[in-house]
Amino acid sequence: MNTLEESKSQEATGMKTDFNGQESALLKQHQIVKEFFMTDSASEMIESLNIMVENFLFSENLVRVTPEMRVHIVNQLRVTTLIAKLDRNKVVCSR
Repeated sequence: MNTLEESKSQEATGMKTDFNGQESALLKQHQIVKEFFMTDSASEMIESLNIMVENFLFSENLVRVTPEMRVHIVNQLRVTTLIAKLDRNKVVCSR
């Protein structure tokens, strides 16, 4: 740990590197994700979202699906993909 070099580097770049705020935010995000998966399993959440989308898509009123509704459907499917990715990587996050 060479504080003189760090000080010169900070002066040269005009930037001060302070990771305390970032580390705290990352730890908080990690805790939120951890608690999220403790509530329900990823497969339960994905199944629930997919059932909602399937029920909607196979309803008789599909003709009345607006562009806005289609955007919501796509967003729900993107959420299921995110949940699946987070679930696959939760072993890495819990270390």
